[in-house]
Amino acid sequence: AMNASGFIDPEYNSNGGLPHGVVIKDGKLVSNNQKLNNGGGIIGFTNDNKLVLTRMSGSQAIASGIRDAVEFGPFLIVNGEPSFIRGNGGWGDAPRSAIGQRKDGIVLFLVMDGRDYANGILGVDMVDMTEILMNYGAYNAANLDGGTSSGLVVNGNLINKPVNGAGQKQTRAIPNAWIVTQ
Repeated sequence: AMNASGFIDPEYNSNGGLPHGVVIKDGKLVSNNQKLNNGGGIIGFTNDNKLVLTRMSGSQAIASGIRDAVEFGPFLIVNGEPSFIRGNGGWGDAPRSAIGQRKDGIVLFLVMDGRDYANGILGVDMVDMTEILMNYGAYNAANLDGGTSSGLVVNGNLINKPVNGAGQKQTRAIPNAWIVTQ
């Protein structure tokens, strides 16, 4: 499992409460809150498990066959083409998370640690994320919430080393996640 969309944080207390934008679960719109203007849109899976990156409303996404989705971004790779050509888009280095899919259907989760200054781990920018995902054959990929939200859990264990704003090694509460089940 890994974190998915960002969250509304009006008082900047990082509570991870309400997700930004659209959230679709099992073909039903479960959340449709304030959107972010971050170069993204709907990041979702169709009924045949194809990752789709699109800019449309939640109801349009459901009508087009998207089964599960969040709204976030920016999109990193669309139909095999990287979205970032020059510079880092002003994003800088930070802990980051992204989801992608290869043409053969394999889904890629990427979580990069950062802000661990004592150990020299600064994080990555959007170009770095795009290049890593391209190297693993991603055909479509999108950035997910980063920073202290970046967490990758395997068999119930947090396997990366997130660092929060106070320097503690932990994630914040998150509003939703991508989960692989058998």
